Amino acid sequence: MQTLIERDTKPIEKPVHKAKTMILNSLNQVRLIVINTIAGTEKAIVFLGKTFVVDRAYNSLTDAIAGCRSDLDLGFAVLIAPEANQFKVWVSIPNEMILQAA
Repeated sequence: MQTLIERDTKPIEKPVHKAKTMILNSLNQVRLIVINTIAGTEKAIVFLGKTFVVDRAYNSLTDAIAGCRSDLDLGFAVLIAPEANQFKVWVSIPNEMILQAA
């Protein structure tokens, strides 16, 4: 007859909140701003209470989605939006990196 050995059933790791990519139809859905960061003056957008700066641009949506995979793995929120025949990847930045709105 088999015996049941009780084990600690507490999770070993804390649950991880997965970041998501959102694809916007246009930048008309966001508020455009200019900010000063530790990297200098940058064009930024505000969407759902988060501030995003442009990271990279791709020629196709498929390439943009594949290109932002590492940012998502690091937990960043990512937006992809068409702009001037390209798809730009916008990455969220923490408020601590924003010195002031220009």
